[in-house]
Amino acid sequence: MDIQKNGVVTAIIVDDGVDPSPLVSDLGNVDDEWSVFWADLTAEDNVLLDEIYPEHKDLDAEALIKDQAFVTLMFERRGDFSGNALDKVFEAFLANQQQVRKFIDAATAKLDGIGMKVSEVGRDFVAAAKDADLIIVDLFLGSEQAEGDKERSISGLKDVLSDRADNPPMVILTSAHNSLHDLRHEFRDKTGLLASGFRTIKKSEIEEDGHLEQLVFELSEHREDALKLWSFLKSWETGISQALQRAQNEVRKLDLEDLSHVKQMLSSEGVPLGGYMVDIMDAVLAHELEAEQGVIDAAIALNALEATSFPPNSITGNKNTLEVVRKTLFVNEKRRQLDPSSGFQVSLGDILAISPDADGPDVRNGTIFQGEERRVFLVLTPLCDLVRDPPKAKRVLLLAGTFHDHGALNFKAVANGVHTPVLDLNAELRGIVKWDLKHIETIGSDALTNLLPPHGSCFVPARLKEHTAIALQQKLLSDLGRVGELKTMPSMFPVRCVVYFTNNHRELVPLATNLDGILVGESSNRLAFDAAHRFDFMKEVRAAIAEVYETSRAKLQSTLAPGALDALFTTGVDYKSDAKPKPCKVPGDGASVEIGKIIINESAQDTFQDVNQHQGAGLIFELSEELANG
Repeated sequence: MDIQKNGVVTAIIVDDGVDPSPLVSDLGNVDDEWSVFWADLTAEDNVLLDEIYPEHKDLDAEALIKDQAFVTLMFERRGDFSGNALDKVFEAFLANQQQVRKFIDAATAKLDGIGMKVSEVGRDFVAAAKDADLIIVDLFLGSEQAEGDKERSISGLKDVLSDRADNPPMVILTSAHNSLHDLRHEFRDKTGLLASGFRTIKKSEIEEDGHLEQLVFELSEHREDALKLWSFLKSWETGISQALQRAQNEVRKLDLEDLSHVKQMLSSEGVPLGGYMVDIMDAVLAHELEAEQGVIDAAIALNALEATSFPPNSITGNKNTLEVVRKTLFVNEKRRQLDPSSGFQVSLGDILAISPDADGPDVRNGTIFQGEERRVFLVLTPLCDLVRDPPKAKRVLLLAGTFHDHGALNFKAVANGVHTPVLDLNAELRGIVKWDLKHIETIGSDALTNLLPPHGSCFVPARLKEHTAIALQQKLLSDLGRVGELKTMPSMFPVRCVVYFTNNHRELVPLATNLDGILVGESSNRLAFDAAHRFDFMKEVRAAIAEVYETSRAKLQSTLAPGALDALFTTGVDYKSDAKPKPCKVPGDGASVEIGKIIINESAQDTFQDVNQHQGAGLIFELSEELANG
């Protein structure tokens, strides 16, 4: 493991247990212990107390034990007082420091073993971390493990990242807290870290062979590419601010006489001035952002990304690429408030649907929505023909589509045709739309008015951006012309996985750890699990081998091969989403090796009721989208 070639040389371990003295909050409730201390003070102790902290005469005992300066001095001089009362006051803090020392020593030994130079620091770590390539930081920088202790680690790391905008450190978050796995999402989001530069490990896992080293290797292996992405995001953050300033300077030159000319021009078209000006400002801002050389240079650097694909193997639980996809396809809902007041009630790109709360056969019958499928319709008539009073268009041209609930299996069925990968009918109902280029409808103004509120149950849940709507229009018009379309990001479906094996009594037995993962919907789907579960999975599979049914033993052993684990937790495995069980194949010696079966949104117990079906199947990966989203 040569991490030095990737520029990873120095590490710093950040933990409050390194601090030389406690904060008042670190001591907890030790009022009784302080009372014993005051009661047992000898004459010599009082003289020493006058020498150490003469201000104590002006404060009562309750105020003193909350005084940080007093507590620090008493800790430093605790051995000079008679009796053992002070030892009792600081007993829990000292015990915690001893426990932390075990973790620090173990981590230091592991990092030393892979050639890193290691230092350690307490809560005040920002200055010490300015040059570290790797920071291992405790989630709670305080003995209480309270919200303030967590915020201390978050704010400190944010300061480090702010000072190192061009060269952020790799970060491994650690804690003895049982909720580390869940709290990592908040930590990543609040600090602004990228998942590709961030991992987590429990303190109890640091002594395990290879665990910490593997995390460091994963981070260092893709560090160069992670820095390119970081640079792009930072350049965009800086560039958008500067571009906005320049755009404001340009737009402010427009005055009332200019708007008067524009309004006269638009009056013949029936287009409102406000909506037109929002479009103008959007275009000017985009132009100015494209003028930012830092953004362009960082984007060019992304072209040299060494990896052809990065697997979804870390921080899977709060990935939401579909929300990014949605925002690239649709205008913001508030934009429709600027629509013309005359003409048709819809515009180019509007999607018509029946309200989910009102949907049913009685509502659909006699309308364009009639039928068993959940239909939606896309308005493809140009905006200029829909406005004015009366509008040029006599009827609105609609393209029909079928709405499918969002899910990996539905995506597979829909993605081979013309489709929109994400449409929200409401806050709870997200779906995929498959457009039927052979199904065209037209509708007049009166019929449309009867469908929309307040007369009907139809509504407009979203409006496609103009270039996206026109691209669909051009597909409909086939060879009459085409407009380039921004390729959407792959759709990712979070899944929760229960892994089963067959024991020597031919019973299906689940592993203790449920795996988080993501199905990536592309031309061929990929499945990968969260790397945070890798070591627990390895331990549990090793234990299962001792009691697995003999015909499955070889498959479980194959699962522990480095190539198999990398496929499951790093590169991903190919998986054709289907309601039927599919083989889980991983790389082997010259050929793929089947280690088990994959099922999705079905129970393993129901799917494999016949023991002959599962006794030699190896591991059974029971995927569930519902649990992952819940």
